[in-house]
Amino acid sequence: MMYIRFFSFLGVFSHIHSLKMTYDPDISYIQKRIANFPEVSYGTLLKRIDAHKLADRIYVSPSLDSVVLEHGLGTANTPTVNPADDEAYETVRINPIVLNGLVEKAQKQGIDTVFLTKTQPLPNPVLQTAGQLFGLIESVFIPALVFLFLSSILASYFSAASGKSSISAGPFSPPGINGLSFLDSPADLKSRLKQENVSLASFAGSPEILEECTEVVSFLKNATNYNVAGAELPRGILLEGPPGTGKTLLAKAIASEADAAFLAVSASEFVELYVGVGAQKVRDLFGTARENSPCILFIDEIDTVGKQRGGTAMPGNEEREQTLNQLLAEMDGFTQNKGILVIAATNRKDTLDAALLRPGRFDRIIRVPAPDTPSREKILKVHSKNKHLAREVDLYQLAEQTAGFTGAQLKNVLNEAAILAARDARKVITQADIRDALEKITVGIIRKTDPRSPNTRERVAVHESGHAIVARNFSSAFELKKVSIQSTYNGAGGYTMFQERANTTDSGLYTKDTLYKRIVITMGGKAAESIVYGDKHVSLGATQDLQQANDLARKMITQFGFGDNEVETYYETDGDMLSRTPSEYTKSKIDKQVQWMTYSAFQQAKRILMEKPGEMADMTDRLLRDKIIVY
Repeated sequence: MMYIRFFSFLGVFSHIHSLKMTYDPDISYIQKRIANFPEVSYGTLLKRIDAHKLADRIYVSPSLDSVVLEHGLGTANTPTVNPADDEAYETVRINPIVLNGLVEKAQKQGIDTVFLTKTQPLPNPVLQTAGQLFGLIESVFIPALVFLFLSSILASYFSAASGKSSISAGPFSPPGINGLSFLDSPADLKSRLKQENVSLASFAGSPEILEECTEVVSFLKNATNYNVAGAELPRGILLEGPPGTGKTLLAKAIASEADAAFLAVSASEFVELYVGVGAQKVRDLFGTARENSPCILFIDEIDTVGKQRGGTAMPGNEEREQTLNQLLAEMDGFTQNKGILVIAATNRKDTLDAALLRPGRFDRIIRVPAPDTPSREKILKVHSKNKHLAREVDLYQLAEQTAGFTGAQLKNVLNEAAILAARDARKVITQADIRDALEKITVGIIRKTDPRSPNTRERVAVHESGHAIVARNFSSAFELKKVSIQSTYNGAGGYTMFQERANTTDSGLYTKDTLYKRIVITMGGKAAESIVYGDKHVSLGATQDLQQANDLARKMITQFGFGDNEVETYYETDGDMLSRTPSEYTKSKIDKQVQWMTYSAFQQAKRILMEKPGEMADMTDRLLRDKIIVY
């Protein structure tokens, strides 16, 4: 408020200073008495101008609608009457349009035109002096103050760019510049230090991963035994794996078990606009860790600043590269990091710089994969400790049905089941709650009302019956779980749930025959519609099936070597990975093989369904009646 009032005060005096007022007794008299002068015609005015029977000036009123004549014999120095008398002047009413012509005519006769202004008070000499003084302040001192203010701000930012973590505040430093509040100070970093109360028992994933982490804890607590054997504490551990597999949990558990301080940051906090700021943050981070050793420093999503340098056609980000260089120097440079263990997490290890992955920085790379069936069962037991499950709930069966799920996804399934139970005012979670929660996550929210016509529902029943019958035909490789014609908000008119047998999912060794059978099952819906309605009346319901079948067939040929020439593989460009791009001839060959594979799968599905017409009709009728078939 004071700042605004200060400049308003200066504005008043600058306005006084800008007034250029002169005092003329005649003009002052005319301004005051113009309404009392006698009037004459416009023609009289023209005649007197031509005859030079006027003084050397005429006066135009402020409203430009009248002119004041001063009597004289051609000069103002020889007036016919006293100038300070109403009889010495006459007024002529004019149209402002003729003013320009009148002025030109008067100038030709040597008569000046004076435009009157509204009556102004006589200037005060004191105010004139004050106006000059504040005019000097306005023109000299105020620009200087503004220049100093801007210089203070620029100096703050340039100091931040040069790597200073704190800046002394000047008299014009705005809020946020003092101490450079957008940069974490060492005191802020110390406030993040904490002792985690999470144990390794909380991790129910793969036992081999747990063993690796337990070894690190043992090294931190009993370093003497390892030192005798000549072993050194790893500088860094990189946890790599899909999102939700427990990488952050493992880092917290290691810190808790080792009784070490835990300092967690996200790599995105190092990303700054100004060059040098991110590098300074890295220095402050490691400085705080050294002061509080033994300390475990956890950097989440390290790929944000650890991407390969110069790996793209676009110029590199100088700030990001300086931050990465500082991180490399801190992890294995001239400064000792005794008692500091760096743990980083990422799900994009392929994009990290090679210098970051070498021994001496990240000595140990631990792959944290999605859990297998026994691990999923353990994870479900951990997350169900605070929940009341009904006796019929089989967690092992749920673990089998959730192949490929991570720990976070499994926790979400149980949480959704608990929400469904609470919605019905129940405390016990039933098997139906878990089944509905799993379907909600995988296929979407089921519509409670079905506005579709009977013909549409019948077509959907035929389509889903085709998928189900073909899947049941391959019972040795797949297990049919559920068939439904209920529509979802994800756009599906119905769905069929099936999964591979446990021996296939646990080993991960999918054969060419298994993958081809998946394509045949995918084409079962289109084949059923073709049999019942004819090839010309197949609906758009098979669009997504065709896309999935073509994608899987292309992967089989280009990546898995399951094409005609089963020895050759053709890797196509995939994101940041360097890959082998096939020639145009090879692409045409691949397209023909993909087309033939999907077409032959469609024909096989059609043959299977044509051999079981009664079974398809019975399943269609049952779906129309019950909407759901559970196996």
